[in-house]
Amino acid sequence: MINNTWNKFQNIFPIMIENNEKYNIILKNIQLSPNNILLYCSKGFPIDLFIECILMKFFNKKAFYRSQHIWNKSIHYYENQDFIEIDLMNPENSKHIEKISEFLLHIVNTRHINNSKHYVVLKHIDLLSRHFYEFRILLERFLGNIIFLSCTHKLAKIELPIKSRYSSFRIPLFTHKEINDIFVNYLDMSLNDNYAITESRDIIKAIFISEIECQPNSEELLTDNFIKFNYPPIVDFIKNFNKKNVDEIRNLSYKCCQYNISVLSITLDFVKLIDYNDEYLTIKYGKIAKKNYATYKTILKQEVIRVGSEIDYLLSQTNKCKEPIYIESLLCKFLL
Repeated sequence: MINNTWNKFQNIFPIMIENNEKYNIILKNIQLSPNNILLYCSKGFPIDLFIECILMKFFNKKAFYRSQHIWNKSIHYYENQDFIEIDLMNPENSKHIEKISEFLLHIVNTRHINNSKHYVVLKHIDLLSRHFYEFRILLERFLGNIIFLSCTHKLAKIELPIKSRYSSFRIPLFTHKEINDIFVNYLDMSLNDNYAITESRDIIKAIFISEIECQPNSEELLTDNFIKFNYPPIVDFIKNFNKKNVDEIRNLSYKCCQYNISVLSITLDFVKLIDYNDEYLTIKYGKIAKKNYATYKTILKQEVIRVGSEIDYLLSQTNKCKEPIYIESLLCKFLL
């Protein structure tokens, strides 16, 4: 049962996009663009499925067969007669990210058998940040021989000279109402009641929760904390937090990196913690008169959002390997 809901969602996704005026307009505008395409969106939108819709429209096909290949024992990619697909988030590609430009040069130096240009899908282009100079030269020199369809969740990490060589399209998250309509009208099921209360716009998590609900003993996993928070253990961490033990913060930062919990996700969790109970408020301000709770909560939310946005921006300007340091800094500012 674990993949049934997602498989059904995958199958009906092109129909959903066609029936949704907002996304259909974006799709048509992308089709009209003769340039490289850059899609950017927040996590929670199924960008891979949207890319598939673009490819189906561009090549006028309903499905694609892909074969997996490895170039020079380093770069893993998929290929068919129409396009090449490279996911830089693939751990094997991340380890050899410096060879991506060399691989792309290898592609453009050969003529495409069927089309006038090579078509390359490059996912998570922000991971190329340390090699944008070589990539920019490649974009300029081989403009007439290759088209890129790229995507990212971190637009701030992409340099302006790279952005200028793309037509950029922002893909918005589904609204909570749209997610509810998708579940009722396309998936023939209802949203989890507790998840519906959060009014989240993350349809991927909504589908994940609906799949868990179909499993035996799902109540043990689908706790209130699991549904509301990006990193549920943070609730118990706040409950047992001791300001005298700074090592706890460092351990939490490493765990967040291990489970790929971003600065943004941590910031959102701390905003939720302010209303969830009084424990985080007590850590920051000590004992407060109940009549002042609303004022202090508003002040703390503003501070959490300000600090979170600053750290997220600073992290976007540096190497991802430094993420544990920035998350530790974020947690120290939130808690100390």
